[in-house]
Amino acid sequence: MARVAPTRSTDRIDLMIGFSGFFALAFFVITVVCEITGEPALTYALVLLALVVTLGVLLRRRGQLVRAEPEAAAAHRR
Repeated sequence: MARVAPTRSTDRIDLMIGFSGFFALAFFVITVVCEITGEPALTYALVLLALVVTLGVLLRRRGQLVRAEPEAAAAHRR
């Protein structure tokens, strides 16, 4: 019988942070290259903005979850 590892409450958010961070970095490079070469970069810059905002929201949410875990564990032990 296969064992299933317990999942942390932040696993899904960590995955989304990695995904958003990777594409934010990629779009940053694309935007810089477009600006240097003189190509239009507005669309890439707007996508980059959306990814950075999403990344910030995810990081804040992860921080809230990490701070809430000890409180939930303490309440569960009582």
